[in-house]
Amino acid sequence: MLRLKNGRIYDPANGIDGEVRDLYVEGGRIVATPGPDARIDREIDLAGRVVMGGAIDLHTHIGGGKMNIARALLPEDHRADPVPAMGGMHAGCGHAAPSTWTTGYRYAEMGYTACFEPAMQPINARHTHLEMGDIPMVDKGAYAMLGSDDFFLRMLASGADQRLINDYVGWTLDASQAMAIKVVNPGGISAFKFNTRSLDIDEAHPHYRVTPDRWCRRWRAPCTTWAWRIRCMCTPAIWGFPAMPTPPWPPWPRRRACPSI
Repeated sequence: MLRLKNGRIYDPANGIDGEVRDLYVEGGRIVATPGPDARIDREIDLAGRVVMGGAIDLHTHIGGGKMNIARALLPEDHRADPVPAMGGMHAGCGHAAPSTWTTGYRYAEMGYTACFEPAMQPINARHTHLEMGDIPMVDKGAYAMLGSDDFFLRMLASGADQRLINDYVGWTLDASQAMAIKVVNPGGISAFKFNTRSLDIDEAHPHYRVTPDRWCRRWRAPCTTWAWRIRCMCTPAIWGFPAMPTPPWPPWPRRRACPSI
């Protein structure tokens, strides 16, 4: 049995707010305070340290193409903040855009045990997962972005059946192995490509003629039926990703041909 003694414990679920006390661990689990005859195999003195459940960062950019672009554009950041290999840890570098090993070590030092990448492009999902897999010591997950997805906008513009939209969202979650869908700035990034510098909630996209409000209203159904439970009837595809759903794809909308929604 392991005894963690003299730590300052924070456990809101059990009403413990900064009490200095001992914890006992057996078989990888915290157990009740044992009797006086219990055998203590190891002790760790945590005096002056905080003991708490692992923190979770629900929004942190730690993987994907944007991180590698940032690293490529910030060589001075790497030169100014080298991290030598020591104590069994790998070397790394970077402050604003640290390397994968350094990212994991710094999160662990701050008491984090899980981190979530909030902006994974489905097309870059394999790269994102491989990069996050290289980050040590913390659990990882990612949210897929569909706010400016071309196929999604084409479905909205063509008035596609809600069931097809649900299937596409479910397929995206399954194929990209995402934990959730990130809903942010609907259509905004796509509109920027058409030289639109801002997109108000009721302003139509310059090409698809879909407003952010319309995007959000059509989005609600996949959220309530919950798309991550939908397992599309797919055939195996290259790279191990499932095939696309089979309903007819909506036609590519001609510029300004679709009425404003």
